[in-house]
Amino acid sequence: MYVDPGTGSVLLQIILGAVLGGGVLIKVFWKKITALFGKKDSHDPQP
Repeated sequence: MYVDPGTGSVLLQIILGAVLGGGVLIKVFWKKITALFGKKDSHDPQP
């Protein structure tokens, strides 16, 4: 099987794009993520 010399570059761009895209998603939803796993604030009223 022949692998074109540009294949490594394309794979690198795909990997970098996925990593950077994941970073942006984490940054956008960071407060929701921390609220999901974090402890509740003691100032919240109890039902």
